[in-house]
Amino acid sequence: MSGVTASSPIDFAAKRDSIAVIRLYGFSDGSLFKWGSKRKGYPEGGMKAVHNLMNERLQKNAGIAIGPILFIIAILAILAAAIAAGSGSFTSPTASESAKTKASAIIQLGDTLKMGLDRLTMENAVSWGNWVISVNETSGNNDLFSPTGGGISPPSISMAADPGNDVWYYPIAAVPGLGTPAPEQLAVLNVASDVCNEINNRAAGVLTPAGGDLGDFSSTSDLSPETSTNWPAALNGKTVGCVVNTHIGTRYYFYEVLYVQ
Repeated sequence: MSGVTASSPIDFAAKRDSIAVIRLYGFSDGSLFKWGSKRKGYPEGGMKAVHNLMNERLQKNAGIAIGPILFIIAILAILAAAIAAGSGSFTSPTASESAKTKASAIIQLGDTLKMGLDRLTMENAVSWGNWVISVNETSGNNDLFSPTGGGISPPSISMAADPGNDVWYYPIAAVPGLGTPAPEQLAVLNVASDVCNEINNRAAGVLTPAGGDLGDFSSTSDLSPETSTNWPAALNGKTVGCVVNTHIGTRYYFYEVLYVQ
């Protein structure tokens, strides 16, 4: 020990206290030994000083402050989310995903319609112009929506641009690049512009082309004169896609060719 010589009287009580402190707390550096080697009764010395120090470090309530801190962090996270949502950073991805989901579902509906018409023409031997496509005709073997006909149900309109008013139309019109100059059987549905873009991206691999007057899709007349002239070149030969029809205003129509002549 520092300051102890062969001729100095050794304070064995102080030495014993110091060794006890070292053994109890496992410290061997000189810092604890120096202040812990003082005799009991001194304000800073001995086991009393160690006991006071450990009490300060191991207060029972020392961990309680973490609760309020976590609560404040949670509140700040909620506020940040609300601000981000209000600024539109959440809105854009959500709208984009919605358009993709609708596009996929509408394309699937179109494919189902084609499967139904294939059944009419292949299994029931229904020839061109002799099938019936109407939600009110569901019993004949030439009815698209009949169990003994096309064997499918009428398609949903829930993903249309205006589900409360839009309906599926089934016009006949020539699509350039498909079959002969004779008209094809189409199925069309009015959709939102972003859904139209997704349909063309997924089904046709093109950007939505500029619009043109393609005639009245609700008509039962042959629209070939309009479609042969104004059909967008980017969708020539495409059996599935989305066109911009400016016949009345500007509307975006998903289309699927159900039968090619």
